[in-house]
Amino acid sequence: MTEFRREMEQEGFSPGEFVERLAWRTVTSGGDFDAEVLHNTFSGAMDDLRGVLEMQRIKCTQLEGILTKEEHHLRTRLMLLLHRNSSSAENLGLLEKKVNTVATKVVHLGDQLESVNLPRQRTSEAAKLMKHLADFLQPGTILLSDIFRDKEKLYDAAEIIQKLQIIAQDLSSSGSSSAKFDAAVKKINQKYDEIERMLIEDFVNAQVIDDRDKMKQITHILYNFKGYSQCVNAFIQQSQVGAFKAKDVFDDVVVVCDQYKPMVDQVFPNPGHVMGKFVVHIFQDRIQETVTNQLYEKQITQDKFLRNLAILYSKTKKIVKQLDSFDLGNDMSFLQKITEQIFRPHLESYVSVEIKYLQTKCFHILAAYYDKLGHQKRAIQSSFQDFRRDIQAVIGTRANINIAQIENYGGETFLSEEVAINLLQESRMAYSRCDLLSRRSDVPLNASQIFDILSQSLLKEHVDYALELGLQGIPIPEAKNQPEIYFFAVVKSCNAIVHLYEKEFVDSLLPLISASPKLSECMEKKNAVLEQIEMKLDAGLDRSIDTIVGWVKVILQSEQNKKEYFRTETFNENEPLNAVSPACMKIVRFVNSQSAKMKDSIDGQNIEAVLLELGTRLHRVIYEHVLVFQYSSIGAVRILCDINEYLKCVKEFKIQIVTDIFETLKSLCNLFYELPKDLNRIFNHADLSKIDPSIRMNFVQLRTDFKTARLQLTISSNTNNKQ
Repeated sequence: MTEFRREMEQEGFSPGEFVERLAWRTVTSGGDFDAEVLHNTFSGAMDDLRGVLEMQRIKCTQLEGILTKEEHHLRTRLMLLLHRNSSSAENLGLLEKKVNTVATKVVHLGDQLESVNLPRQRTSEAAKLMKHLADFLQPGTILLSDIFRDKEKLYDAAEIIQKLQIIAQDLSSSGSSSAKFDAAVKKINQKYDEIERMLIEDFVNAQVIDDRDKMKQITHILYNFKGYSQCVNAFIQQSQVGAFKAKDVFDDVVVVCDQYKPMVDQVFPNPGHVMGKFVVHIFQDRIQETVTNQLYEKQITQDKFLRNLAILYSKTKKIVKQLDSFDLGNDMSFLQKITEQIFRPHLESYVSVEIKYLQTKCFHILAAYYDKLGHQKRAIQSSFQDFRRDIQAVIGTRANINIAQIENYGGETFLSEEVAINLLQESRMAYSRCDLLSRRSDVPLNASQIFDILSQSLLKEHVDYALELGLQGIPIPEAKNQPEIYFFAVVKSCNAIVHLYEKEFVDSLLPLISASPKLSECMEKKNAVLEQIEMKLDAGLDRSIDTIVGWVKVILQSEQNKKEYFRTETFNENEPLNAVSPACMKIVRFVNSQSAKMKDSIDGQNIEAVLLELGTRLHRVIYEHVLVFQYSSIGAVRILCDINEYLKCVKEFKIQIVTDIFETLKSLCNLFYELPKDLNRIFNHADLSKIDPSIRMNFVQLRTDFKTARLQLTISSNTNNKQ
């Protein structure tokens, strides 16, 4: 039984495993399996377990009885403690009432004692003051009281002399009766000044050895003296002796203030006021001196003046911002006022200096660029030049002579991104100084003036001038020699400069004028000048396309004739069937070179529009040229080879409309080549059915066999419906 109980009390006891172990022990000990032995074993084990259960029930009953008794005992004790706690709380309340009553009586008694003692104390102090006053009323300069002669009692003497000085002021203002006290008042004032001076000397000596307790004691005594400000000044001067060690005084200002602020807070009764005077002395002494030395330097240039002014003002504003965390008295804006006071003479003239300097600097940048090129700027009358150019072109075309003198300056664009960057950099620094040095209300006006100078120098005097020269340098159409077109390089440089200009407008100018009426004014000026530039770019591109197409026309007229396409003989064995004419090859090479320049110079949707215009005009010239001749079968092969080459050329434009019109021209030229029996089918083919029948007929009539073969063409109903 004991073994079973010990086994069941183990942790993790499992009834199933217990039965298995019992059965295993029974079978193992008996050898062969015997069901009766196993039954007897289980029966005996069950009886033992019933005995264990009964014993456990008896033990539980005993423990429950013990627990009930203990609970009753603790409950009784707890009720007793609660009763005692309630009684103690009542006694504590009574005791507090008695203590309050006694305290009230004690306070009342203290007030009565104070009311009796305070007049007595005042009378005693007054008696002492009268005794010391009597000492000063004695004739002679030697005082009888030791307190004014013993340096160890300086602080006591200071307290007394401060009160006597107040009495002396009353005696001095008492009218005619004050004459008899003049000598005493004079001696009191002298002793007052002497003690005050000695206290300040002691304060300085204590500061030298960093005796802050003594410094604090002296400042609290001197606080009621007239010379307290002298003590503060002495502290400031002594503190700043050798404190500024850096080459740049601005690097030490905050460091020195951080170093002495704990001492000021510990020593002086009014640390905010003292710290304010400490900072003011730095501004009016150190910073003022630095500003004066650097801005009134002999032979200082405008550039250096503006740069120094911006640096000094920026550093000062930075220090003011850093000192905002310090307690500098009641007026927290006095540092701003001192800063404005220091820089006012320079800030009032800043705008005029800035404008004058920027104008001069921009002029010199442009002058240096043109001098480097060896170019002398000249006035250009664009309207007169355009009129003369048109007259020369008309006369040259009709008279078949070249009288136009086009000056292209060897391909020089007279545009420089480096010059533009230099001008923009100068304006960017001017905008930065304008934002820093101008009054908030004047910033938009001053910034707009800077913008006007930049627009005048960069766009009008540089870009616009280069565009005028570029326009004059474009060869006239239908010139007798292959034209050199440099205007595309002008367009490329102009686009780059305009992008830089607009970026500068957004980045630098816009933040300064966004909240003012100057925004719309500057936007209008910018749009006006850019619109003028765009008009000249459009005019130049239009002239350039005219020149390209004019040269193509000259090549076609001068190098191709009707004999080339009117040939009726058969092909030679050495003559390739797909040979492209020399004129066509020349045109394709020329157009490819010019389109490559266009793609390199123009970007975005602009290049698509330009190539579309070039392709359209090129198609018109070739189309009109095709209609001039009559074509034999051999001539048809030649013209188809040329048209196919033109088609390859314009496909590089990647403009679908241009490709389509050349495809259509190729389809029309196929009418030259087809056999008479197949011509009717080709004439009404889907590729040509969209074209007006009269146009198709015009091409058919250009065949050399049109009359001899008696071509009879019928127009399909589908074609008529579409037309």
